[in-house]
Amino acid sequence: MEQVNTFRRNLVSKLIIFTITFSALYFVFDTYEVSYKNYRSMQTTLENRIEHAETLKKEITEYQVKIDNLNDPDKLDLILQEHGYGKDGEILHKFDVPEAVTPLEETIGRERSKSAFELFVEYIIGTNDESQ
Repeated sequence: MEQVNTFRRNLVSKLIIFTITFSALYFVFDTYEVSYKNYRSMQTTLENRIEHAETLKKEITEYQVKIDNLNDPDKLDLILQEHGYGKDGEILHKFDVPEAVTPLEETIGRERSKSAFELFVEYIIGTNDESQ
């Protein structure tokens, strides 16, 4: 009888150890599979975003070159011709030096003649300076 009890204890302890080990291995491998799938999807998402970022950087560089070309008078004709303006050999732009702007204080402080409206109003009101 004692041998049967010992066998049962050994069997129960072995079953408990086997169950715990099997459960742990199942949990590890099941979680590993899900984690690996998440890792792969995140990695492909990261690769796609890096590729998209590189594409955007190339576009920004192209736009910056186009903006810089707009400031170059020699390349401006070519850009305008690419967009359908003018023909080959035709000069499409003229850069005139603007005249200097008169300061506002000088413009306001200058003597000016009266407009026809001002003369008309003064005539009606009777505040004509010539009568004095």
